[in-house]
Amino acid sequence: MPRIEIHADDYAISPHSSEDILSCLREGKLDGISILTNMSCYEEYAAKLKAEYDSLPKKPRLTVHLNFMEGHCAADPAEVPHLVDEKGYFNISWGTLFKWNYTPKLFLPLKKELKAEIAAQTERFRKVFGTRMPLRFDGHQHTQMIPVVYWALLEVIVERRCATEYIRVTKEPILPFLKAPGLWRTFRPVNGIKNLILNFLAPGMEKTVVRNHPSWQKETPPMFLWGLVMSGQMDEARVKRLLPAMKERADRRGRSLEILFHPGTVLPEELGEEFCNQGANRFHVSEGRRTEYQAVMSLTEEDLR
Repeated sequence: MPRIEIHADDYAISPHSSEDILSCLREGKLDGISILTNMSCYEEYAAKLKAEYDSLPKKPRLTVHLNFMEGHCAADPAEVPHLVDEKGYFNISWGTLFKWNYTPKLFLPLKKELKAEIAAQTERFRKVFGTRMPLRFDGHQHTQMIPVVYWALLEVIVERRCATEYIRVTKEPILPFLKAPGLWRTFRPVNGIKNLILNFLAPGMEKTVVRNHPSWQKETPPMFLWGLVMSGQMDEARVKRLLPAMKERADRRGRSLEILFHPGTVLPEELGEEFCNQGANRFHVSEGRRTEYQAVMSLTEEDLR
């Protein structure tokens, strides 16, 4: 059967959310986490994770969670004028990045700005966790799937000689959902649209990554990500119901399986100025995050065999 990674996104988005994820780590429930480096609690919670890392039941894989959707830029605001407002907070949407990717006069200036921000966020990560650990990358709200973003990332990796072992390709199989018609009405239609868009972008990104770094194909097997259609709804009952089909699909396609959760809840009182993406804020404080925390805590090694 495929290797399975239970993964949590959004570590260091807020203190309370980070404490939730730390609780999962202390129970040995997570194989990897993605870390935001541009939020105000990053330094405190990166230091806290580093201090506890060697005592955790599992040593989680740590991934740079590239963020252009909220928080303050890590680069000099003057270097990223298209991305931020006058205070240096990000003020663009996923759709805006996607549109600009297909706007010829903006592609190169945007790529230059993204490179500056990616490099700055990466250096913030390496400053705490060191330069010996091979880097892993993904994107907050899966922005790494947009061509101008992954080209910017690849150029940073090459130009700065970043030892990198993984870039997430958000490719979620749809067949297991289609074979469970009893669950169709429980999925949010907007998440199905996200699945279609990201699956459309995935082959081009995967081909580009492997072509530019052929050694990764041997070192890191291709993977499926499960966590789009059910984003914010990865509850225990449906995860365990669909898990056999997801494992079978990954095995059939010769891929590993990364199961994505958001088990950290942001408290309403934590939503300060840096939480500048109003649409995302509803998800950050939603009950769905508590549901996903409970699902992570419920999964056992036997479930994942």
